[in-house]
Amino acid sequence: MSFRWRIDYQLAAPGLAARCTDAHVERAATHAERWSDHAPVTAVFDHKP
Repeated sequence: MSFRWRIDYQLAAPGLAARCTDAHVERAATHAERWSDHAPVTAVFDHKP
């Protein structure tokens, strides 16, 4: 059994990447609580022109 986390990632064009205001890895607190071996990444972008 593997205990490694697979951190997912987000890709963005340079113009969108410049508007990223926050990003974090969604990770369960413990191995027993995790829903998968993947840890999704959530990114927040400023949508104002």
